[in-house]
Amino acid sequence: MQKKITILLLFIGLGLFGLYTVLKSDDAIEVEKSDVPDFAAFNDVTAKKTAFFNYLQPAFDTVTAEVLAERALLTQWQAKTTLTAQEQTQLQDMASMYKVTADNDLALISALLLHVDVIPEALVFSQSANETGWGTSRFAKLGHNFFGQWCFSKGCGIVPNQREEGAAHEVASFDSIEGSVRSYFRNINRNQSYLPLREIRSEQRLQGADINACALAAGLINYSERKEAYIAEIRAMIRHNRKFWRNNANTDYALCAAPKPVVTDIIVEDTIELPETINLTPDSTFVEAKNSDSTKVEPNKPADVIENDTVTAEEPIKTPVAE
Repeated sequence: MQKKITILLLFIGLGLFGLYTVLKSDDAIEVEKSDVPDFAAFNDVTAKKTAFFNYLQPAFDTVTAEVLAERALLTQWQAKTTLTAQEQTQLQDMASMYKVTADNDLALISALLLHVDVIPEALVFSQSANETGWGTSRFAKLGHNFFGQWCFSKGCGIVPNQREEGAAHEVASFDSIEGSVRSYFRNINRNQSYLPLREIRSEQRLQGADINACALAAGLINYSERKEAYIAEIRAMIRHNRKFWRNNANTDYALCAAPKPVVTDIIVEDTIELPETINLTPDSTFVEAKNSDSTKVEPNKPADVIENDTVTAEEPIKTPVAE
């Protein structure tokens, strides 16, 4: 009897150890966030896009309100001769947040106003759709990462399946969609890579114009390794989905317009008569040229091509969260 109990306990122990091993495996850890809708289940394109934008909207509104509140404080402080001790503390905290330095309070406020500003929903939502394949990417479902942002400390996020050997980055994981949107805003508003976007936005402010998503897209030249092609793709998505934007009536989409085709005249040349046969000398050779413009095609890169909105589901942003 004692022997049977010992054997039973041994089997139970082995079972528990196996269960522990499974729970520690990568597959078991990859649990989808319960609040992220199954966007891949939508068959209707309009319904899918509507669900995607509705999911992002509350987080976008919350973060935008936070940024506008910070900007309102800066504007109030700019009009004052001196700041109170509490206001100076708040100002320094904000400067630390956006990584801005200056010689005095007034200069610091002016510098911060370049950073602390809104990003149009048309741009934010289009980038998110592009980076996540309309919310179907592994990173969106497992880590609320809707903008492909990277992090560099071990365990800070999700290890990409196709990470190059020797690379240490992970795709950042967030507790909520709000955290993802907030991190995206801070990345755009403080990272030196996106200074061009902030300068375009500042110029629009100085001119009293609306913040234009199509114009700001030009400032994303460093957001992707694809450079100009990425900007053109984001602008196309803004244009294709303009019926979904709340401020649609006040937005100028001229900069998002598709480029006009180049038309060239065909010049008819005189007919050249060729001999019936061509004799090659013994030294004649044919050289097969290697196409330098060939593209490397990687497997397992799902794309959403709904209405020409080309998107790659698991392609992360090449700019990290922590600059």
